Amino acid sequence: MKKKIPEFKTEEAIAAFWDNHDFIDYLADTEPIEDVVFERPKKETVSIRLEKAQIDEIKRLSHKIGLGYSSLIRSWIIEKLANIHRLQKDHTT
Repeated sequence: MKKKIPEFKTEEAIAAFWDNHDFIDYLADTEPIEDVVFERPKKETVSIRLEKAQIDEIKRLSHKIGLGYSSLIRSWIIEKLANIHRLQKDHTT
């Protein structure tokens, strides 16, 4: 029996659906696409001033988990922004 992919209202609903369903079951409801281009968002360099002790601590932590220290700082900023967006979304609903 051919299964139809449902319509979704949010990305969260899409993610929840595919977390619990096998894509193979819905393969007949798909169509091939061509010339897919994935573009990375452009990044800009930002300069921040931290105390040497703070930078040393960040470098120590980043080495411990196997990341470059600027990648660790970037991941912290992205995580904090996501938390702020989630809190704002919770307050508006």
